[in-house]
Amino acid sequence: MVARVLFGPLPDRLGGARTAMIFIMIHSLGLALIWLSPDAWLAFVGSAMAGFGYALVYPRLGMEAVARAPAQARGLAMGIYTAFIDLALGIFAPLLGLVANAVGLGLIFPIAALLALCAVPIAMWLRAHPPTVTLQGNQTDFKQTPIRHNQS
Repeated sequence: MVARVLFGPLPDRLGGARTAMIFIMIHSLGLALIWLSPDAWLAFVGSAMAGFGYALVYPRLGMEAVARAPAQARGLAMGIYTAFIDLALGIFAPLLGLVANAVGLGLIFPIAALLALCAVPIAMWLRAHPPTVTLQGNQTDFKQTPIRHNQS
């Protein structure tokens, strides 16, 4: 909540993909700190960093999904994005539980950090390929080519 309050406007300056990249790194560093910490207070700091980072990843990547959808499909785009986040959490949480059971709880944190870092190339691609539909305030600027139907 603190991250969203303090850094919520950051995507307006940096863009959603770039903001997501930064906060993915913070999230992953927090998970790595939990793994490496010899003391409980340092693990607490890592936990706070992981939560702080995650707080802006989810909404900023969602912002990118919505920005790429036409106006009439923005709700659908957000719904699909949310469904896939839920699906990923529903699949990977139990799988990581099985891994923890097999190798120990300690290794879950570097595994989760590496899995989170898999989102960085996606965010880099999103940043390199800006949306064809831009959202600015309540106005939409369409840069798409109109669809032409064959009349055969």
